[in-house]
Amino acid sequence: MNTKYYYSFNSEGKAFVGKYPAIKNPRRQSEYLLPAQATFKEPPETKENEVAIWSGSDWVIEPDFRGLLQVDIETKEISTIEYVGAVKTGFQKVAEDVAQEIQTNPEKFKKIETSLVDISNTEEYKNYLIEKEVAIRKSEIERQLLELDSKRIRAICEPSIKDETTGETWLDYYNQQVTTLREELSNL
Repeated sequence: MNTKYYYSFNSEGKAFVGKYPAIKNPRRQSEYLLPAQATFKEPPETKENEVAIWSGSDWVIEPDFRGLLQVDIETKEISTIEYVGAVKTGFQKVAEDVAQEIQTNPEKFKKIETSLVDISNTEEYKNYLIEKEVAIRKSEIERQLLELDSKRIRAICEPSIKDETTGETWLDYYNQQVTTLREELSNL
């Protein structure tokens, strides 16, 4: 006995869903019943990341990246692809490890033309890291200077000797620390 099959597609994008045995029409034994959203025409073979789409009269092969990750090239926001077809303009398909790296270190990636590119091995990125370290150090020095200013005010109000042997006061000691920090800050 030769079994006849129908090929079902979904209602959203008319993507191929599966192959099912057709049921004979009980009123006309020579005909088979065809359910909604199905065709007797067999879809072509598809490769990885492809899907057959019913056009209304024939099957068309389209790219299918559903379930994979994409990144918005402008905002570096990661999302899951939930549509059939080529990756939308302004987005780029990425592997999971790359997506995690983009979320963890977005500054390592830069938009170049229509792609997001890893720039971590470039002079531009190395200079960025140096500038970032300098900014952090400047911030630390400014915090220390503010703290020393409070201590100097206290030392002015309550004059006392820090070191009996040298006669150095707390104000002198704090002033020396301030001078050292300001020199370092000006050299950054």
